[in-house]
Amino acid sequence: MAHLENEPLSTRELAHFYEHYQKSNRSVRDRMLENPFLFIKVQNERIQSEQAKEIHDGPEGKWFKDIKMVYAVLGRLLKTVSHVHYPKSDPFKKQTLKAWVNKVENQAAKLKKEIEP
Repeated sequence: MAHLENEPLSTRELAHFYEHYQKSNRSVRDRMLENPFLFIKVQNERIQSEQAKEIHDGPEGKWFKDIKMVYAVLGRLLKTVSHVHYPKSDPFKKQTLKAWVNKVENQAAKLKKEIEP
């Protein structure tokens, strides 16, 4: 860490470094402390690579990425629905849950209509 005195990290880099550091295990932390500039360099290259992929994939790539996320979220909701919807659940909560499911269905129907000839 002594080399940080000669070449300090920017506030943004330091915040990103610390955020990652907090989530990491001991061996990763040790490597980060040994060479923080290498960590920052690798992170910057990863970000640039992701941005280049997004540009290359264009709006279609972003759309497919978004629809896959929607699919994954719906899958998680299906797995946990029994935790929020059960025979003795609060009637207001049941009504709210059903209202949100209807909203999702309506949006899905609109989307389907847009992509069908």
